[in-house]
Amino acid sequence: MEAKEMQSFDERRSSIVEGVVSESQKEKKDAYIGSDYESKEGARILRILERAAEPELLMAEMTSEQLNLFSSYQAKLESLRQSDLQKSLEKALQAAGLAERDVTPFMRVRVVGLTSRSTPMKCCPKEGLITIWNPTEKQQCELAEGQAFTVKGLTPISSDSSTLYLQAKGSTAKWVPLSPEAIEHFEAFFCPRQSISLSKLGEVPMSREFDIAVVVVFVGQLYKEAHQMKQWVFVTDGSTVMLNSNDESETLVAISFTAPCVGTDSFAPINSNLVGSTVCFCNLIKRARDNINNLWVAEATENSTYYLNYDNSHCSHLKDAGASAERWAKISGLRLEKLRGRVLSIIS
Repeated sequence: MEAKEMQSFDERRSSIVEGVVSESQKEKKDAYIGSDYESKEGARILRILERAAEPELLMAEMTSEQLNLFSSYQAKLESLRQSDLQKSLEKALQAAGLAERDVTPFMRVRVVGLTSRSTPMKCCPKEGLITIWNPTEKQQCELAEGQAFTVKGLTPISSDSSTLYLQAKGSTAKWVPLSPEAIEHFEAFFCPRQSISLSKLGEVPMSREFDIAVVVVFVGQLYKEAHQMKQWVFVTDGSTVMLNSNDESETLVAISFTAPCVGTDSFAPINSNLVGSTVCFCNLIKRARDNINNLWVAEATENSTYYLNYDNSHCSHLKDAGASAERWAKISGLRLEKLRGRVLSIIS
């Protein structure tokens, strides 16, 4: 998305630059530069040459002093033209809001509050989603899943029944790791990421995140809804088929992607070339099941991501599932074609 935004920004700037340069070339700026003798004489020679039928012959008859005056005046005139062009460009880009592109990097960290073992009242700990603006390199390296920290410098934004939303500036937020000895005083707080197979998707609570390794069956076209572009992608992992070889129900997940409208072009979250590929998705949100079409439904949010290589360190927990899905796909060409046909009948 960032690459697409940058491309659109550059294209809009280029369009304005071309227009300003074109207008500049139509205007002839040959006024005197200064009132000194050299400038006046250089301008006089330029006007004579512009009216001459054969300026080359005139220049051949000029003295070295006249040629130097002419060359000096041309250099000054070109410098003036470039200066005026630069000012015109800056003014036009400023008026169009394209003088500069201010982008602030950020990262998001999902956290859970720690509960002391000595607390008599046990309750479900509150979860939080922290947005760190301009994170430091140290934060990007040290903030790892399963680590416990004391944090200072957070600002609450909003809250719902399950999640507290906070934000911080990378330079002001302090993340201090807890020692192993200090962690012993708290209840267990970390559940490592797990791979969820399609056959176990029913066990995932509604609206909760899950990670899955799948084979892409069908990639839908982008379509506009409100002020956003949407895309549906249909995937499978073969787990339900392997459990019930003759039953092809509940073998598909329909994943909804949302992309921003960027100018006249739109960025497709999933490329159609990925059909047949094994992809690892992280942080998908489970949505209400489509019982009419017998489909599981998931949503990819701005916190979701995917990897084309299940050996990637960021999705190492999906390595075995990814390898299994890929093996299944290699020997299940006919089943995949049937699933594509089923998807086509659904969307038609």
